[in-house]
Amino acid sequence: MRILYISEIYPDVKRRLGIWGGGEKQFYEISRRAANSGHEVTILTCQFPSQPREEVVSGMRIFRTGLSRNPNTGNARKEFLPVVSYILKTAKNALKFHYDVIHCNTFFPVYAGRIVSHLKQTPLITTFHDTYRLKDWIDSQNSVAWGLLGHFVTIMVTKLSHGRIIAVSPQCRQKLLSFGLPDKRITVIPNGVDLRLFDSVNVRKVSHQVLYVGRLVSYKHVDWLISAFVKVVDGVSDAKLKIVGSGPEWRNLHDLVRKLGLYSHVTFTGKTPTYETVARYFRESEVFVLPSTVEGEGIVLKEAMAACLPVIAMNVQNSGVLNLVRDGENGFLVEPKQLGLLAERIVELLMDETKRKKMGAAGREYVEKYDWEIIANRTLQVYKEAMV
Repeated sequence: MRILYISEIYPDVKRRLGIWGGGEKQFYEISRRAANSGHEVTILTCQFPSQPREEVVSGMRIFRTGLSRNPNTGNARKEFLPVVSYILKTAKNALKFHYDVIHCNTFFPVYAGRIVSHLKQTPLITTFHDTYRLKDWIDSQNSVAWGLLGHFVTIMVTKLSHGRIIAVSPQCRQKLLSFGLPDKRITVIPNGVDLRLFDSVNVRKVSHQVLYVGRLVSYKHVDWLISAFVKVVDGVSDAKLKIVGSGPEWRNLHDLVRKLGLYSHVTFTGKTPTYETVARYFRESEVFVLPSTVEGEGIVLKEAMAACLPVIAMNVQNSGVLNLVRDGENGFLVEPKQLGLLAERIVELLMDETKRKKMGAAGREYVEKYDWEIIANRTLQVYKEAMV
């Protein structure tokens, strides 16, 4: 097949750019495996500073144009013209070639993909990682106006004509159905995990280290984790928290650490490093915590499980994490804002090595079925079905 992938961000591992979130990771892993299977793969994505406009990587043609994202954090730029320019330039580039199928990452790439799909009569596949509520959009953008715009963009994307739709979790599928999307066009294909990468990493454990990996945005609620860590340190005096990632909340979180007197216990790594480095952070830690209240699935939870870590996540209705975390088996679910209980669960795991290992082993067994090779093959099957 000739496959066109359109994603605002496509990880540029060589230059350490665009290595931010699960959605980007998904397209990176699937496209590489499609190319390795002999398919003709083309990537259309944003052009970040220092990147060439065109290049061939691992047998894939990559074309970059426009920049709809903040080059430092990966967040959407709060400017109208760059976004429109990105969509139009991407569509123009895509029209130069012929493809058997187009696969778009939500949200803005879908507009470009729909233009090309209509003009070229090519099947359009869209992956939804989640659909935010209006309040979630406002919280994530820290702005009513931009939150409203984000919500409008979501609604409009769901109204476009899609050949097939991929949802990353049953919870995400239910949200799409609530927007009126037809059930018969939706296929649930979860995110995967690179088990071989985690198995290849051999590092020593850092005693009593707790890990967070993800963007530093408001709805991830890393501030809850930091606030809870005061009580964690009361129970485990040498407890350490490593926060991996960057985002608009970086300064606020640093200020909170200073205010709570936790500087000797909390480490910020800054911009998310290479996947190999992140795998080392997982392997060296003892507990993983994802305090986010908005997750289509939560690929970092799978990565933590691949590293045999017990996980702690928020118990939020319709959150994709509910499909991954079995409370008391491979980790714990905690109600939002229950910082005392969050601290108790962290201390419980840090102090009980037997429980940590038992939960970690259960998590590892659970994610064995999510190897990226399996996920990529399921995705390629959707392409074939859309072409019929």
